[in-house]
Amino acid sequence: MPTSTVAKQELQGYLLMFGSIIIFSLLPYYLQFLAPVDGNILFSFRVLSQLAFGGIFLAMAGKIYALKASFIQPRELLILCFTAPLVGLQWWVFFWGPVNGETINIAMGYFLLPITISLTGRFYFKEKLTPLLWLAVGAALIGVSVQLFKNHTFSWVTLLVCLGYPPYFILRRKSKISTTSNFVAENILLTPLALLLVYIGVIEQRPLLPALNWGIVLLLGSGLLGTIAMLFFVSAASRLTLTVFGMLNYGEPILMMLVAIFLLNESISHNQLWSYGFFGIAVLLVIADSLLRIMINRNNTFTSIP
Repeated sequence: MPTSTVAKQELQGYLLMFGSIIIFSLLPYYLQFLAPVDGNILFSFRVLSQLAFGGIFLAMAGKIYALKASFIQPRELLILCFTAPLVGLQWWVFFWGPVNGETINIAMGYFLLPITISLTGRFYFKEKLTPLLWLAVGAALIGVSVQLFKNHTFSWVTLLVCLGYPPYFILRRKSKISTTSNFVAENILLTPLALLLVYIGVIEQRPLLPALNWGIVLLLGSGLLGTIAMLFFVSAASRLTLTVFGMLNYGEPILMMLVAIFLLNESISHNQLWSYGFFGIAVLLVIADSLLRIMINRNNTFTSIP
C-alpha cells in the first residue's frame, strides 16, 4: 500500500476516533435527561434504536443485502455469536453506569482500556511500539499501580470495561464483513435480550419514557448518538494500528471524568488524582507520537515526489 494511502487512512482513523471520543464522553450527561428510565431499559432502547438507525444507514448506502452474509457464512456467524455478547455488555454498562453513580468507575475502566488494547496489539498482533508509546504505556502502568496500591482493587465496572474490549477487537479483525453490517448484525442478535428486558420492565411497572416532554425523541436521540459513536469507534480501529488506537482511547476517560465531576457532580478521591495525572502524561506522549508520525509521513510523501 502506497505511503500516501496509508497516511490518508491513518488521518481518517484519527478523525473518526476523535468524533467517537467526543460523543461517548458527553453521552453520560445526555442520559441524565432520560430519568427516571433505568439502565436496563435504556440499554434495551439503545439496541432497538441502533438496529433501526444502522439499518437505515445500510439502506442509504445500498448495502442492506450485504447483511445476509453475516448469517449465512458459518465462520462469520460464529464470530458474531461471540462479539455480540461482548459488545452488548459494554453497551449495557455504559448506559447502566451513569444513572447508578458509576461514571467515575466507567472512566477508570477507559483509562485502563488503552493499556489492555495496546498490549494486545503488541503481543497478539506483533505490532511494534515506538519509544514514545513505550513511555506512554509505562506512565499508564504507573497510574494503574498507584490505583492498586491505594485501593487494592478495582470496581467490577472498571474491570468489565478494560478487559471486555480486547477480545472483541481481536474477533472483529478476523471478520471480513463491513463495519456497518457487523454492527447491525450484532444488534439483531441482541434484540431478543432487549425485548425481554423491556417486557420485564412492563411487568414490574418501571417507567419506559423520560419525564421530560418529547421523551421518545430523547430516547431515539440516545440511540442515534450511540450508533454514530460506535460506528466511528470501530471504523477507527480498522484504520489505525491497535497500539495507536488503544492509546488514543485515553481521550475519552479524561473528558468523561470532567463530565462526571463538573456536570454530574460525582466526586473523585485524592488518590485517584495521582493515577489520572500519570494517565494524562500518557495521553500527551501519545499525542506527541501521533504528531511525529504525521510529520514523518508528510515528509516522506514530499521527498518521494520527483
